[in-house]
Amino acid sequence: MQEGLSAPVIGPSTILPRGFLWLAPVWYTAAALALAASRWPPMWFRLSAAAGLAGVLLTFVLVLSTVRVRAFAADSAGVRLGLPETTYRRGRHRRQARHLTWAQIERVRIARRPYGARLELMLSQDATAAARPGRTRLLRKAGTWLLLLLVPIWYLRRPTGLASPLDRPPRYRVALHDMTTDDLGHALRALAPPDVAVAVLVRKR
Repeated sequence: MQEGLSAPVIGPSTILPRGFLWLAPVWYTAAALALAASRWPPMWFRLSAAAGLAGVLLTFVLVLSTVRVRAFAADSAGVRLGLPETTYRRGRHRRQARHLTWAQIERVRIARRPYGARLELMLSQDATAAARPGRTRLLRKAGTWLLLLLVPIWYLRRPTGLASPLDRPPRYRVALHDMTTDDLGHALRALAPPDVAVAVLVRKR
């Protein structure tokens, strides 16, 4: 029997909604503007506070960008994206993983990255409606991000970016840590059926 593949995923999309990290500069900008508009405390204190907040922002972004979770698995049946079943992280929606059968995947693209490899699962015409990105109204999308901006802990009620599809074309993007493109391509070709193309992209020099 063909053994499956399990690999660690790097980045904030393993535990947070897609785009959540971009809210951090907005929070910092609001705090910096509040300090600039204030007449007290003294200027030297406000500058020190702004510099300290900038350091906190940088640390926050760097730490979340290096988070590694074993949130990718593949076998002869398909692919699983999302937090592992043994996770203790809170949030029912956040713990929901995405299961894709090979019939729902048209092709796989693999590209080399400094952290390992970037994997893209391109959806086929047979993919279920639940697996495809939904058409969200602009006002509803804006309301969602405004709520995340004002109440950051609301991310517990949102699915992780890893389990959320991208549009144009519909696909899932996974950043795999410490995986070479050759090893990943060899493993996925052994697991995927013949009609699913697995391509390793080579950057032209």
